[in-house]
Amino acid sequence: MYYIIGLTGRNAAGKGTIADLLIKRKFIYHSLSDTLRDELNKRKMEESRDNLILIGNKLRTQGGPGILADLMVKKLSTPDNHIVDSIRNPSEVHSFRMDYSEHKFILISIDADPRVRFERLKKRDRKGDSNSWEQFIHQEKLEEASEDPNKQQLFATIKEADYNIDNSSSLTDLERKLSLIIDNL
Repeated sequence: MYYIIGLTGRNAAGKGTIADLLIKRKFIYHSLSDTLRDELNKRKMEESRDNLILIGNKLRTQGGPGILADLMVKKLSTPDNHIVDSIRNPSEVHSFRMDYSEHKFILISIDADPRVRFERLKKRDRKGDSNSWEQFIHQEKLEEASEDPNKQQLFATIKEADYNIDNSSSLTDLERKLSLIIDNL
C-alpha cells in the first residue's frame, strides 16, 4: 500500500517542514500552490499571496471546487508515497479521497500559535508573505471560511483531517509527532 499524505493548515504553521521530513522518508513532493504559481506565470501576474488566492478562486469557479486536486491526481499515479501540500478546500480533500487501488489518502492538519507563525513567516521571507501583523491577520481571515464553495475554506478543510499536529514547539517535537503518525500507518 502506498500513501498520499495531504497537508493543510494555517500560513507558516510548518507544512513545508513536515513535507521536508516526509521527503527524507522517500515521499515525492507536490504542492497545489505550484499549480497556482504556474497559472500566475501563464497570465503574467505577480506572485503574491493575494494573487495566489485570486487565481485559485478563479480556477475553482471555472472547474469546480476540487479542480486543483483533480489536476494534481494525474501526477500521483506512480507506485510511490506522495505528499500534497497546500490543500485549502474540502472538495480537494474529497477528490483525493476517491478510491485509488494502490494509494490511501491521509490528511494531516498543522497549526501553531499565531505569534509563532508570524515570526516564522518573517524569518522565511517568502515572496508574497505579509509584511505586518495586521496584514497577516487580515490574510488569515480571508482563508478561514467562505460561503462560496469555490473559495478557500481552511476551517472546513481542517475538519476533514485524519490527524492534527500542533507545531508551536520545537523541530524535535514536530518530528516525534510526525513519526507517531507515520509509524501507525
